[in-house]
Amino acid sequence: MTDHGTTNGTATTATAERGPAGGAVHVADLVRTFTRDGETVHALGPVSLDIEPGEFVALLGPSGCGKSTLLNIIGGLLPPTSGTVRVGGNDVAGVPDGVGMMFQKAVLLAWRTIRENVLLPVEVAGGRRAAKAASTRADELLDLVGLSGFADKMPNELSGGMQQRAAICRMLIQDPEVLLLDEPFGALDEFTREYMNVELARICALTGRTAVFVTHSISEAVFLADRVVVMSARPGRIAGVVDVDLPGPRDPEVMTGSAFQSYVREARDLLKTGYEAASSTTKES
Repeated sequence: MTDHGTTNGTATTATAERGPAGGAVHVADLVRTFTRDGETVHALGPVSLDIEPGEFVALLGPSGCGKSTLLNIIGGLLPPTSGTVRVGGNDVAGVPDGVGMMFQKAVLLAWRTIRENVLLPVEVAGGRRAAKAASTRADELLDLVGLSGFADKMPNELSGGMQQRAAICRMLIQDPEVLLLDEPFGALDEFTREYMNVELARICALTGRTAVFVTHSISEAVFLADRVVVMSARPGRIAGVVDVDLPGPRDPEVMTGSAFQSYVREARDLLKTGYEAASSTTKES
């Protein structure tokens, strides 16, 4: 585990940096504010973060700290108030090319088959002819996640976990370089969530994609990520970074080991420190 310029091996740097600024995702001095009841609310930042190609980064923090806001800004769904955001070396203005997104709910269209749902982004971008041409690719992805026998089923014929696997295929159908995942398994039961985490880790390892994953779960963050970026309570800032040096591919048994538990404790300590710092700032203001 890498120490980020701190003492006693505790990572409490305010900036998560690893690799050059031209990595897959580059965020510099990012701030997001909004107006509520005529008053300006400082929701996020300043945040600076570099994510290398092929890296899996988890954003961990309390509710309302701006994790999803940061993810949506990277994905071009929200504009920053100030600061710089680049994906693949290009400034983000609207949804950037090469980015796939997945949310807590699968949001599959009830009147389309699973294959047709997977092909929806291709159809929206290029029409039905493009979707037909990509049908083989859709079947390959469904096979990758163990749904090859369900391509012609309707969403209501699949369990919640199976629907989320279909949503993974939809996210991957246009071969994005960067995957943005906003608590995609948060609504699943614990056993299914654990299974989906194993599947996601396997898919990211096979495809070599960069992944940014939002979660409230410390153990989920440590299990999945190369780095856990811990955020403080509002205004959301980076409280510290935990570099997770565990061999892969990881399976649930790794969570019983002492190394895993050490990373969990480090992340928990950073969460506590970030929360206390934010509370102190709020009281002073």
